[in-house]
Amino acid sequence: MGKGGLAMQTTEAVYIHIPFCLKKCNYCDFLSFAQPGQMAAYIDGLLTEMALAAERYPVQAKSIFIGGGTPSCLPDDLLEKLLQAVAQHFVTDGLQEYTIEANPGTVSLPKLRLMKQYSVNRLSFGVQSDRADHLQLLGRIHSFAQAEEAVQLAREAGFTNINLDLMYGLPGQTLEQWQQTLRHVLTLQPQHLSLYQLKIEEDTVMEQWLQQGVIEEFDDGLALELYRAGQTILAEHGYHQYEISNYALDGYSSIHNQVYWKTEPYLGLGLGACSWFRPLRWNNSFDMDDYLTQLQQGALPQQEPEQLTEREQMEEMVFMALRMNQGLQWEAFARRFGKRAEDIFAAALQRCKAQNWLAERADRVMLTEEGRVLGNLVFLEFME
Repeated sequence: MGKGGLAMQTTEAVYIHIPFCLKKCNYCDFLSFAQPGQMAAYIDGLLTEMALAAERYPVQAKSIFIGGGTPSCLPDDLLEKLLQAVAQHFVTDGLQEYTIEANPGTVSLPKLRLMKQYSVNRLSFGVQSDRADHLQLLGRIHSFAQAEEAVQLAREAGFTNINLDLMYGLPGQTLEQWQQTLRHVLTLQPQHLSLYQLKIEEDTVMEQWLQQGVIEEFDDGLALELYRAGQTILAEHGYHQYEISNYALDGYSSIHNQVYWKTEPYLGLGLGACSWFRPLRWNNSFDMDDYLTQLQQGALPQQEPEQLTEREQMEEMVFMALRMNQGLQWEAFARRFGKRAEDIFAAALQRCKAQNWLAERADRVMLTEEGRVLGNLVFLEFME
């Protein structure tokens, strides 16, 4: 039994948060900070949390994802301590994908070999751009040459599944620059690419710049051109788009991300990490002192859970599934809820099909090309 006496579903996904960075990027609103003095105490706390959580929650991990922050900025001794604990509690023969996020400039061949030694089989590098001016604008602390070196070292260490994150819609960016960036990055031959449009978030350096008039809002029409350029160029190079922002060579779609998009259960560990076991969702404490104190007292550092209504779960399943190119499968919805999505959301489906935002097949409904571009506007149609 889990929280509130509710029976827990078995989860096949574990997320582990490492909040440390060498420097906070200008656009970042994630739970991250540059406080290396807390690393050792945090890893000790995380090991305690893993032991407690492994006892409480049924986990048969097919995917583990260590994200941040910048997990690769951990010193090798702390990284190995973490990887040993993950191996003890969560690595089994059923594990298919084990990802660590890394930034260029924070990896070495020994560090990468250490990851490989502990069953890590996928790396996700935050490259963001190949242009020095754009990297400086974003507040990144690496060069593209370091990104090239990181990918080369990863291959030398034996990694054959590498994702690269890129950002578009940067202030002042042109279509030609974005096309050049894509073609340049593709020379690294990654197995997977994530293309994210820059969104200026609250309480970031970029929000201050926007308010001060240092930068301007990016034009929506140009952002659409950049999005479509990404689709075209990656398709020309053999990558299939399987989700609004994600592209992969055959056989390299992210297993972990699909757990989120299919609203399957997942366990989140670490500062501020989120967990989802239907119908409950909860976060860990966002305060480092509180997080560590609770663990020292033998308690999991969890905030009060939110219990989603059946309607909220239905809505979430619909719009998360629609993010994927395969769309929402009628049978999957009926199996989970014992009801037909075609009936529950009949009006929304009709409105979206009339706008040519959705295409319906015998067994599913999916976003059209126009619907994929609009994204959130389509999803809002399904929410009360």
